[in-house]
Amino acid sequence: MGADEEAKRELPEPRGGRELGEGERRSQLPPSRRGREVGDGERRSQLPESRGGRELGEGERRPQVHAPSTPAETSMALARRRLLELCKRHKDELIDDWIENVLALPPERGRYTDRPVGEVTENVRSWLAAFTRILEDGSEALLDAFITHLVEQRYATGYSISGPLIAASEFRTAVAGVLDTTHDDGDADGTSSIDVLRAVDALLLQFEHRFAEAYAQRSLFASEERYREIVELSSDVLATIDQEGMLTRLNVRFEVLFGHSRQAWIGRPITALAVAADVPALRALVMSASRSEAPREATIRCATRAGLTKVMTVRITRLYGEDASLALMRDVTEEVARRAQILHSEKLASIGQVAASVAHELNNPMAWVMANLEQIRSGAHKLVSAARPVASGSYEDLLRAIDLIDRSCHEALAGVERMRDIVTDLNLFSSSSERKPERVDLVDVIELALRMTGPQLSQLCRIERHYGEMPPLVGYPGKLSQVFVNLFINAAQAMPNRPRDENLVRVTARFDDGVHHVEVEDNARGMTPEVVERIFDPFFTTKEESARPGIGLWVSRNIVEEQHGTMTVSSKPGIGTVFTIRLTGLSPADLPALRKPPEPPRLSSRGTILFVDDEPMLLNAFARAFEERHEVLVAKSGHEALDLLRDRGGRIDAIVCDLLMPQMSGMALYDEIGERFPQLQPKMAFMSGGAFTPTAREFVERVDNPKIAKPISLDDLERVIADLLSGGQKRGH
Repeated sequence: MGADEEAKRELPEPRGGRELGEGERRSQLPPSRRGREVGDGERRSQLPESRGGRELGEGERRPQVHAPSTPAETSMALARRRLLELCKRHKDELIDDWIENVLALPPERGRYTDRPVGEVTENVRSWLAAFTRILEDGSEALLDAFITHLVEQRYATGYSISGPLIAASEFRTAVAGVLDTTHDDGDADGTSSIDVLRAVDALLLQFEHRFAEAYAQRSLFASEERYREIVELSSDVLATIDQEGMLTRLNVRFEVLFGHSRQAWIGRPITALAVAADVPALRALVMSASRSEAPREATIRCATRAGLTKVMTVRITRLYGEDASLALMRDVTEEVARRAQILHSEKLASIGQVAASVAHELNNPMAWVMANLEQIRSGAHKLVSAARPVASGSYEDLLRAIDLIDRSCHEALAGVERMRDIVTDLNLFSSSSERKPERVDLVDVIELALRMTGPQLSQLCRIERHYGEMPPLVGYPGKLSQVFVNLFINAAQAMPNRPRDENLVRVTARFDDGVHHVEVEDNARGMTPEVVERIFDPFFTTKEESARPGIGLWVSRNIVEEQHGTMTVSSKPGIGTVFTIRLTGLSPADLPALRKPPEPPRLSSRGTILFVDDEPMLLNAFARAFEERHEVLVAKSGHEALDLLRDRGGRIDAIVCDLLMPQMSGMALYDEIGERFPQLQPKMAFMSGGAFTPTAREFVERVDNPKIAKPISLDDLERVIADLLSGGQKRGH
């Protein structure tokens, strides 16, 4: 046995070769041209410090390899030199053995052996060239470049980091195989095959360490890039702040949203973004985060570079392990404005429900007041007719008294009709959630808005109207009336403190080339160009006393645009403002199907009429009004009406019923009559002081029987009854 073979039994466990199986002891050089598995018990030595893990700075030279100064260093230098000679002299054999060993690795060894043979060959040649160069002159630049390429390749393909390391470790196997087959003698310079293998181990250990270091740096860089990409692509403003609340970093969303340069705001307090009134709330969030308290959220108004007001939700969280916090700022301007619009609509809907309820309660007494006044007036006319033929001195006073009664009744009836119009206007104005469009007379809509704002507007200014010919348009009258109410109120609030006759609001309406034009002009304080530019922004206001910014003009413009229109403004300080609305309206195809117009009433004979209402005084008024012409029956509830119908066997000619009553409504009575006396359903008419429930609205749309709005004149009621008696056909009224 030669000296080399004897030494092989004493060979220490390599740090770059194969792993030993459990209980296995290395006793000889590994066989060449054969790949081997890594045993369970393998443990790599600690990695040494890298000597070349960074790029050289400009003008910087890599330190020269110093001369060996100890016997161990001398021995290693000799071993490296012999390894270099081996790599040069037996290059092709080394490459062949190395490639064969790599290709022989089983698939589970690092997911590298499934690569094409050409790729494996190219990598092996590159590795050997790098190893040869570093052995030759100590330069690590080539190794660095190769490792960088290899790391990028591994990172791009997603293969395990262990693959290249295991494949590189087969270099030791290849060297051992060449030593074993060539019997290259190194004793002349004092080195043995064992020394050469130790030099291989050192080289591979350096490679592994540098590869792991480069891979870790690349992974960290990729992680930072992903984080940076997430931060920059975020739709929210992300910012880091120090303990004092100073901005230290901002993403690009900050520039998009606020219009400021990020760099210009680094070092400035985050509280400088908030409007003055919201600075305390934002400062409280900063202090809470600095104390590592549970994250809280606040809604803050911020001013942009363009002068707009953004509503932001701000959440500040302390960063773990750092004296800094992360602020997340989300733009909720549109969301809050929409929510405010919904609340505004709900408020109007509530007003509408209250108005309908009040209307129902008012219209009932107005109905019997109107009925009684009409009867009094009718009686006065009869007295005049009877007294005139025999008029003499004493009858003149009677005639004057009767005439006074007539005029008084006439004026009282006019007052009742005015109250009815007010209730109708209130119902119309509050109907912001109209479900179906209708044909709209824009002049009527403007006049409704003027009536609603009249008490406030008429005390401050004169009102001029200039209306041209205006054909109807298709739209939502309730919503349009809100637009003009907003404009009139804004005009009133902008009026300077001067005599009423010097203040003016002028409304001009005309139709031109298929478009409805309306201008609302005032000679109030006017606005600067900067204010005009922002006037339609949500939450913008010029009213300093306003605790919360308004959305009136923003909502108004949305309403106009919803109905195919535009809304613009022009203004000059000290001169006044003009709002211009142009409307084309919705398509006529959006209109609901039209009902057949009512047929004119025909003369009818005496009939039996049943009045059903929960107001006894109204029933008494109707009974007195019609008892001379018809047989009149009254019922104070739906149940009482059913009992009366049962007693008479359904022999009734017409039924006039209140739509909304306690216990049993007119709608429920209609269904019960359909079950028991179906022939009477077409002979029913319904009175209502306001159908303000969803069920009542659905019933009114579904059932085609005549509907009568309270209060109703006796003449109109007589026409409805005559229509029912003349045929009882279903038709609207």
